[in-house]
Amino acid sequence: MMRELPAIFFGVIIGKLILPRFLKIDQKVFMVENYRNENVLTSTGIWLALTLVLATIPFVFWYKEMPILWFYVMSISFIGLIDDLLHEKAKGLKGHFLKLRNGVITSGVIKLVFIFILSMGLAFVFRRPNLYVDAALTALVSNTLNTLDTRPKRAVNFYLIALFILVLSRETDLFRLLALALSGILFVLIPYETQEKTMLGDAGSNLLGAVLGLCLWKSSITVKIALIFFGVLWQVFADRYSFSKLLDNIRKEK
Repeated sequence: MMRELPAIFFGVIIGKLILPRFLKIDQKVFMVENYRNENVLTSTGIWLALTLVLATIPFVFWYKEMPILWFYVMSISFIGLIDDLLHEKAKGLKGHFLKLRNGVITSGVIKLVFIFILSMGLAFVFRRPNLYVDAALTALVSNTLNTLDTRPKRAVNFYLIALFILVLSRETDLFRLLALALSGILFVLIPYETQEKTMLGDAGSNLLGAVLGLCLWKSSITVKIALIFFGVLWQVFADRYSFSKLLDNIRKEK
């Protein structure tokens, strides 16, 4: 626990100091209507990424590769930000690929392809033996978190629960320290999400998913292929059904 707790601590402290100030910057640019048709700040993820870089500066002394992850984190969030700002109307993988078949390249397709490319490049730098599998897994987990960001805290809660399980099951490495620092920042963000003042947007949900995907890289090849298969099924289900409506119906029945 020598580095795990400091990672969370730095995330919380830097998040407390920096994140509220970031969220006040040019709010009109990032204002959108949520599911209640109320104006909220979206693309919180770009500020999460910047705060995460600041929170992980101390770990450069232990991990010289950390600046590579800064580039990766910022790139993932920036790609998501493009999708947020363009307000792409195509929904789900099916919608994006139908447009692609008609010769239209959507921001969603661009995002998925570049998350895969960036993840593959990172896997190459870290000399991963199954870089294509790692890249595919990361891209799918990233998109999976994106499907959850339709209501407050869903993507955040999923990330925190999954990370908790991963930290308990395996020893902490560079990727998990990055993920733990991000969890500390999320603890600062949760009140904003609870009050529905902010949305992660693609810039945030894709960032959470990509970081979570990195934490799965040391899993066995069998586990990773199983997770990829499950991720594909998740996308198919998300294309056909609304998670929000499904969960709302379950709550009404209770």
